[in-house]
Amino acid sequence: MIPDVLTPSVDGLSSVVYGVGTLGMLLGIAVVGWLLRDETLDSGSGRFRVLLVIPAFAALSYASMTFGIGVFTINGYDVEGMRYLDWLVTTPVLVGYVGHVVDVDRSVVYGAAGLDATMILTGFVATTTTGMLRWGAFAVSSVAFLLMLYVMFVQYPRRANTTTPERKRLFLRLRNQVGVLWLLYPVIWLASPVGFGLVSTLGTAMLVTFMDVAAKVPYTWVVHEHRGIFGTDRVSNDAKSVDGDKFESEVPTATAD
Repeated sequence: MIPDVLTPSVDGLSSVVYGVGTLGMLLGIAVVGWLLRDETLDSGSGRFRVLLVIPAFAALSYASMTFGIGVFTINGYDVEGMRYLDWLVTTPVLVGYVGHVVDVDRSVVYGAAGLDATMILTGFVATTTTGMLRWGAFAVSSVAFLLMLYVMFVQYPRRANTTTPERKRLFLRLRNQVGVLWLLYPVIWLASPVGFGLVSTLGTAMLVTFMDVAAKVPYTWVVHEHRGIFGTDRVSNDAKSVDGDKFESEVPTATAD
């Protein structure tokens, strides 16, 4: 009798967690909407409509998970299919927008986004398989993640074409937020039920939801804080500087501002 009473309560708590995640992403939509309505900004230069994809698709994903849509059981584990679809759509945008801020060569941006997509897809394989295939897929996903960080932290600064002080500050804030925060995802996966089982399914849902909201909503707010670089009276003054204003070779701290 007791297990029959407790099991629904756990599922209900998961829905509450995903509901909170939905509300968090709606806040991100509001921030981007604020940017789109600001007539003093150049929306084309800021690519705010592309930026809107991040919280909008994530909100749709979390709303679906709140009602149990897209959940399937494989190998004894409940897998949130919408979460991986969300990541496959939104995380390449997060990575690509970082490069857009300083006008990184498109080939480099596409390379980083491709590595990101590889990381997500192989992570999905790791979650839905068992044995050596699971750990092999996790290893490939981890390598893709490290290569993506290399591109963002080393290649992006080298291949930037617009490096005004204002754009550099926004670039560092966004890049460090994504790069440093995402380091926790492999740890959470290893601790989850599909890894070593150190954290329960509910605990994993809470951790991942918190990480998702922390990665995506402040991201849009940071862009809003630095929106002046996309002002209509500044766009023509953002000179293409290749030799005159290069990035420093060393990697700044995550609190670079």
